Amino acid sequence: MTINILGFRWFKDEKRYHRIFHVREDDTGELLNEDLEIHFLELEKVKGLKRRPKDAIEAWMMYLSNLQGKEMEAIAVDNPGIRKALTIEQAFMRNKRERRMYELREKAMKDELSMIAGAMAEGEAKGKVIMAQDAICKYLEARFGGDSRGLQGRVRGVGKVETLDRIINKIYTVDTLEEAVSVVDSAVR
Repeated sequence: MTINILGFRWFKDEKRYHRIFHVREDDTGELLNEDLEIHFLELEKVKGLKRRPKDAIEAWMMYLSNLQGKEMEAIAVDNPGIRKALTIEQAFMRNKRERRMYELREKAMKDELSMIAGAMAEGEAKGKVIMAQDAICKYLEARFGGDSRGLQGRVRGVGKVETLDRIINKIYTVDTLEEAVSVVDSAVR
């Protein structure tokens, strides 16, 4: 059994926060094993509940969703496991050194996620640049042949999508290599 606790919405259904999947063979549909289950718990969907938890899973999901105040106290009264977790959490928060270590770990994880997101965005931007460069260079090669290689090199040196877009918008209307050079020159200025 695996339990995946998600801090975001994964499935489109707005209300169902707990889903259970089983592994089946593709051709026959035969169940691999009755005990093999993959659970997905979406914490974001539990945050919107305006009632007491109906079962232990809901109670733990509310706890993991950082429910605060009287609602959490009421849940802790009914659930000894959550009450113990809250007691440990409160003791932990009073220990300044442990709390600082926790905060540093949290910051490091957030920084890493931010770096990954930044790298993905940078990769997407680089991909767009390369695609635009390729489109322009392929056109120049097809239209003007080997004579356009110097201009293709200049196009490969352009690193901004906006500049490449300006080139693309005009390059397909040129009749001569000189006009193509003029289009590139005016776009990079």
